[in-house]
Amino acid sequence: MKNSAPEKIRNAAVGLFANKGFAATTTREICQRAGVTKPVLYYHFKSKEQLFTELVLGAWRDCGRQLLLASKRGKSAREKLVDVMAADFELTQRDPRLATMLFRMVFAPQKETPSIDCVQIGMDWARLIAGIVREGIRRGELRGRPRDVGEAILGVHVIYTLSFLLTGRPKLDRKLARRVVDLLVEGCGACQADR
Repeated sequence: MKNSAPEKIRNAAVGLFANKGFAATTTREICQRAGVTKPVLYYHFKSKEQLFTELVLGAWRDCGRQLLLASKRGKSAREKLVDVMAADFELTQRDPRLATMLFRMVFAPQKETPSIDCVQIGMDWARLIAGIVREGIRRGELRGRPRDVGEAILGVHVIYTLSFLLTGRPKLDRKLARRVVDLLVEGCGACQADR
């Protein structure tokens, strides 16, 4: 089955926004890459801003659903943390262009992208992790302040994700997710050098 016009437009836009950023991407380029005319673009999307916003919020909704599902898989809090990080790594690998587009948005000057609350999106992710940590503390599996642990995991996750997007390394997989969680749960002195 052929991709619909809106799908072609979304796919073209993600690639261009990832490579050039929002401000440097023109609707003409999106149309050319998608193989559609401007009237077709504007029939499906009111503006370039609406297209960008729908892409970002749609990606976050999908990511949020996947992470929530992952958070329910493991039996222990530690396994749930690994599952969530591994699921996010999988999403990044599935479409690195989308992850690149999102990071470009975060680091772009304020007036160069539509107004989307990136901090809120990141805090939603950190709250999910903090909830898992809170549950682990209640069950005697973990210790620490849930928000601090959630933000620490998110911070390390961002560093590895950016490294992958920029260099292709490290491999974003379950093994890395486990190493990160072990490091943050057990502490530096308790982790072995190579696992």
